Amino acid sequence: MAQYKVPSPPQSAPTTDPAAASKEKALLDFLRRTESNRSGYYAVLMHMSDLNSTNRQAHFLRIAARSLNTLSSQPDVSMFEFANGDIALLCHEVPVDDVDQNVFKVRALFAEDPLIQGVDGSDEDRFSSWFDLTQDEDYRQFIAIAVEQVDFALKKASEREDAASNTRAARAMRGVALEPAMLADITQKLREVRIADIIGHQPAVRINLKGKGELLFREQFVVMHDLQERIAPGVNLFASHWLFQYLSETIDVRILETSSRHPFDDVADPISVNLNISTVMSRSFQAFHDQVRDYASKIVVEIQVIDIFSDMGGYFYARDWLRERGYRVLIDGLNPLSVHFFDPTVLGADFLKIGWGAEMRGGIGHEQSRFLRDVVSRGDGGDVILTRVDSDKGVQWGLGMGIRCFQGYYIDKIVTAMAAKGLI
Repeated sequence: MAQYKVPSPPQSAPTTDPAAASKEKALLDFLRRTESNRSGYYAVLMHMSDLNSTNRQAHFLRIAARSLNTLSSQPDVSMFEFANGDIALLCHEVPVDDVDQNVFKVRALFAEDPLIQGVDGSDEDRFSSWFDLTQDEDYRQFIAIAVEQVDFALKKASEREDAASNTRAARAMRGVALEPAMLADITQKLREVRIADIIGHQPAVRINLKGKGELLFREQFVVMHDLQERIAPGVNLFASHWLFQYLSETIDVRILETSSRHPFDDVADPISVNLNISTVMSRSFQAFHDQVRDYASKIVVEIQVIDIFSDMGGYFYARDWLRERGYRVLIDGLNPLSVHFFDPTVLGADFLKIGWGAEMRGGIGHEQSRFLRDVVSRGDGGDVILTRVDSDKGVQWGLGMGIRCFQGYYIDKIVTAMAAKGLI
């Protein structure tokens, strides 16, 4: 069997799209279900993603897949078209020669490609890899490939969601699009403008089994529409994700300045601040720490999981630095579907935030529910907080999953009512 480099364990970007990586997940689920009975199974992976860019065009890949329809229509052959363009065939008790003839037909479609030309005069087959799934080593390698394909598909889906989310945010904030030429002036205004009165606060609570609530912390954040009016009226700050990311580092600094003046002596409630990893590693945070070091245990630092995937090493360094000094760390940006393929407890945070959304209101699959309950049940994985809860349905759904911590507009109302009754 051809050798294939086993990929490192994936760190899948979260996505709320239930259809994301559906074919890749189907293959992975099938492989796991048949692990104990692999007799007669083998697989072929065609490395379409290694073709040159001209031959990787979508219509060429569709032609290649269609050329395999006769083979894949057989009951003992399953074809999987992956998000990166690769094609896998999973076969059970099918003559190898029959499959090899079909793989040869696909290879012939791209005979002029350097990937194929490299095969001539050599025993090396760079176009396809074959795996005897009855052999443990081949099985492990193919499982690793399936996991890698799931990871790639989820990341692509997450990128599409980010683009869609940025588009929605851009539409919500009116004005001309933020441009690079505007950055210097807007950043300078951001450094100088008063923001203390446009800092919002949103509580996160833990509900115990007797129905009494405990305030975990109050998240501090800048109300962006108010900030827009002060530093760039008529400019859509969300129009460009990357330009706004640049601005967010200055927003972090201003949040730290405001939070450093929080009356920790007089107010028992902890606070949380959402920061970039680069901010935690900066002189601005060191200056913040010098002012609040005695109250570090009352501060939760929230970090977006997308930021973590961009700099995993930086995250672990920042996490350890924060926790050694008494801060608590929260991972934000997760969702119930992503934990099926990514175990967030490995990040070693004190809290995990999982977003409640419309896609969960009809329920999620049995497998996703099982993985989420497993994450929630691990005490060493940090408290799971269901956020963006806008109705009682979110609370009931979360409680059904074993979640006891909540945040969102509906929780704001609950906290006000519980405070009035002395329950919090």
